[in-house]
Amino acid sequence: MPRCVPLFVLSIAALIPVANGFAPSSIPAFKPSHLLPSCTRSRVAFRTGALSTQAKLAAIIFACDGVLVDSECDGHRVALNKAMKESGIKKDGKELECSMEEYGKLLKARGEQSLMTVWKEMGWDGMDMEEAVKIYERKNEIFQKMIKDGVIPIRPGVNRLIDEAIAADIPLAVCSSNTQSNVESIVAELGKTRASKMNIFAGGRVVNRKPSPDIYNLCKGTMGFDAANAVVIEDDNQGLAAAKAAGMACVITKSTYSSAEDFKEADLVVDDLQSGELDLEAISKLPLSMAGLNA
Repeated sequence: MPRCVPLFVLSIAALIPVANGFAPSSIPAFKPSHLLPSCTRSRVAFRTGALSTQAKLAAIIFACDGVLVDSECDGHRVALNKAMKESGIKKDGKELECSMEEYGKLLKARGEQSLMTVWKEMGWDGMDMEEAVKIYERKNEIFQKMIKDGVIPIRPGVNRLIDEAIAADIPLAVCSSNTQSNVESIVAELGKTRASKMNIFAGGRVVNRKPSPDIYNLCKGTMGFDAANAVVIEDDNQGLAAAKAAGMACVITKSTYSSAEDFKEADLVVDDLQSGELDLEAISKLPLSMAGLNA
């Protein structure tokens, strides 16, 4: 007989951030024109093709968490440490703090025993799941405030690429499974002009999570562009698989907790958009060369 999963395990699992979709919705694409702003190269050669690089892209689509911002490292981990400090958890008489490496382990932990093992490795010997749920709830509250306060930095090179796309009149979108309000707040950090150009597809817009292509298919269908001439910018293999399944070229900009993944299916891989010198000209070659190879 299958064993029932304890309610509190399901509760904490729901509090761990995921880059996936939720429930269906008939709400049209949200274009946040009202949003106000809050306050060593590792380039991988893209596929070659004897096609013009001057053709106009159909769209550039950004993932949110891990692409616009490194939210796990700069947001959720910081918020978790603040929540633990408030709770008074100690290790050898000192406040317990989650390092970057330890937070990476927490992200991969699934189920009560796995979570308890990681917490105990961190030094929380008296680890209690009910207390952990409370800490994660408080962590999420702190994270929400961090987003609204604009203290999670935009990743290098993002604003420059968006500015180039706006100047060239190329449609822009953000596809994320984060909540609508969180994505709006992060997009607002881009600044008023950039935010006004972003079509947002977030929250409960589709049923199936990445690596399902549903969120990208919704974006394509709503905005009315040809997938073969669009580029997606993602940070992990789930997003990469979703973009490819939707028939789009995909650039990977590695984030803190995805840097060790194998991105062999990507059209281009960079540490970040700035150090990879990823400009509009380089982006423009990707969907064209993909279409050429598939012709």
